[in-house]
Amino acid sequence: AGGPRSPRSPSRPSNLVAPHRTVGGAQGYMWAVPCPMVRAVVAPRVLDTRQKKHEKKHAASAAVRFAMRARRCGVGANASTSFASPPPFTRDDLEHVLRAVELSTGSDGLTQPHPKSGCVFVSVDGKVVAESFQMGQGGTRAERLAERAAHGTAKGGVAYLNLEPVHGPVAGETDAVQALVDAMVARVEIGVAHPVAGLRGQAVRALRLAGVSVRVLGVDVETEPINVVADRDADRGTTRDADESVTMSKEAATACRLANRALLYRCATGLPFSVLKYAMTLDGKIATTNGHSAWVTGPTARNEVWRERAKADAVIVGGTTVRRDNPNLTTRVVGEGRHRPARIVLSREMNLPGIDEKNLGLGTGDEDDLIGQPFPKTNLWDTSEAPTIVMTTIGSRPAFQAQLRECGVEVIEFTELTPLAVARYLAKRGFLQLFWECGGGLTGPALVDGVMHRVMAFVAPKIIGTAGGPAPTPVGETGLALMTDALQLRGVTLGVHGADVLISGYTPAKAVTGALFELFGGALENPVDTIGPFADDPVLDAEIAAASLADSSAAKNERTDDSVREGFTFYKAWDVHGALSNFSPHPIDMPLDWAPASRPEKESLKENKETGTTDRESLDEDKGAVTQNKETTFETTTRSWPTVEHFYQAQKFAGVRDERAVSAIRKIRAAISPEEAARIGRTTMRSFPELVRRDWNELKMDVMRAAVRAKTKAHPAVAALVIRSANSLIAEDSPHDFIWGTGADGTGTNLLGVMFMEIRDEMKQSSSEL
Repeated sequence: AGGPRSPRSPSRPSNLVAPHRTVGGAQGYMWAVPCPMVRAVVAPRVLDTRQKKHEKKHAASAAVRFAMRARRCGVGANASTSFASPPPFTRDDLEHVLRAVELSTGSDGLTQPHPKSGCVFVSVDGKVVAESFQMGQGGTRAERLAERAAHGTAKGGVAYLNLEPVHGPVAGETDAVQALVDAMVARVEIGVAHPVAGLRGQAVRALRLAGVSVRVLGVDVETEPINVVADRDADRGTTRDADESVTMSKEAATACRLANRALLYRCATGLPFSVLKYAMTLDGKIATTNGHSAWVTGPTARNEVWRERAKADAVIVGGTTVRRDNPNLTTRVVGEGRHRPARIVLSREMNLPGIDEKNLGLGTGDEDDLIGQPFPKTNLWDTSEAPTIVMTTIGSRPAFQAQLRECGVEVIEFTELTPLAVARYLAKRGFLQLFWECGGGLTGPALVDGVMHRVMAFVAPKIIGTAGGPAPTPVGETGLALMTDALQLRGVTLGVHGADVLISGYTPAKAVTGALFELFGGALENPVDTIGPFADDPVLDAEIAAASLADSSAAKNERTDDSVREGFTFYKAWDVHGALSNFSPHPIDMPLDWAPASRPEKESLKENKETGTTDRESLDEDKGAVTQNKETTFETTTRSWPTVEHFYQAQKFAGVRDERAVSAIRKIRAAISPEEAARIGRTTMRSFPELVRRDWNELKMDVMRAAVRAKTKAHPAVAALVIRSANSLIAEDSPHDFIWGTGADGTGTNLLGVMFMEIRDEMKQSSSEL
């Protein structure tokens, strides 16, 4: 109940490891092992006796287990380490980690949210020789980019990473770790262990097995804060203060967590990291009595909101906001190569403005400017700038739903539309971060459902009061009758944006879901009461909860055999089995214009009906320009494509004799991320259908199959992941794709999963014939 119309999808398989090729090149097995926690839990929190006994037992035992493990995992305490313990952290070490954190945010606003990774290479003599970050989920790993940039100058030096690299049989990837080995660094310093179950600790173990000294910042510094070098400052000739170094180490650890808090919270709660934003006057009003709200805050605060939108997968509002404000909900950034968050509208009864209805809105402040001019229509129904998704209940205004779909608006029906049902659906869709800009009528239920994780409250130095009736407030019905029941925010920060003040903080563990609630939600001790709301670190609790879940999954996997798995699912490139995604960072070598061997290549050529030209236009790689070619054959020269998605989208326009088609191919191939490549391809196809190759509908299955086969052949780790699925059903667990995936109700054709199963059978057949 509360979700889309669908039976329960196949359960995600556990993360049992399988034979794979290790970094050193030898064939062997790598087993998932629990990774040490980031800090000791000094004392397990006592749970409220009103909770169920099994919850109390689970939370207490987990906390004790973390504390014991943290006490055991001092510097160099890993049993598999065959080298001397690494030296204590220095001030320079910590500054390089902070620099990796700064680099990791380089893709903010440019790509869809993804695990952020930055990398800094430092040579033996202490010079920074390479810096890099990963651009999007399908971008080349930061470690590989740094290895290429260093040109061997990092040999014997140190690599600094804010996040443990993706590695291992569950990921279907080894390139990041291999890049560190190729760079011949002697030591790797990692800010935060990877929180995803099946990935946590894999890269650390692989690097140590390869003879590289590895340390995770949270483990080695926070559990032994006095183990900090008091070295000499070359410039001042004075001993550094150990307290200053300890403080800096904590700041670095916190910065590493904050950079990937969306990932940590998703793992800890099972839901996308949700940020609630609102703007109000000093007397707590978000609009006047009649609904006018332009503007509560000034332009500086609004610019900050636009920046935060760009960091989210989607911006969510209710139907009232659409009717009252007619918002755009865009990031206000013009041009290509940027992220466009989806705009989601929640409306149970579809009580929304029609496609052709006027929608001025009460809160725009532009009424006087439009006298004598045509009134605007609903901005969200224009999907040329950003996608729009409407979520409603089953059967609500079906005719209106059809009209919206014709405009490119996606409509999703739920049996019961609640904030929790929406968050669960978006989690399955692979969203990491949501930005809620709704009114009080939706905010209250969202807080009650445990959906919200962070609050951004802008307060303007204004007083509006009321005018003949109540004025709207930020939060509606919650059922909290006593002030002692109020949700006390944690990790509170204050900021000034022009004339407005921003109060930010995290909701308490008792008001969330998943492992974070199970571990800390019933604690009688409130950290805010002991150390205050400003010094509290709630994101650390999220990391602990995520680690608890990852460790439990690893333990379960050790007791499960691959041959008895019911399903082997994949979807997002950054998640478990992500190497099977079209967006995974696995480049392939394929022709610019692909055609099956059984089909004459010139059949697919398409003449420009507008100009009547018969010259084929193709990309000239050497000159970087369009050249004329009198031949009516395809360009068969092999090119390197960043991802399968880049290649697939480009093939929609291959062989078409039109400069616009050639330009589209060039832009797709150069796209900074696979989602940008997909956006260019889909937008061009929708806007200029005449540019699509004539045989695309018949050929696209063959194109995808050829690309997937090329990826599997070129990357042994991907092939190993496919084989690891044993005889299980391989399924792209996409709730909104009924063609390539299984769809929301499990009835999708799952074409991509079927292709991988065909490739698996081919590999098994080839192996049996040897």
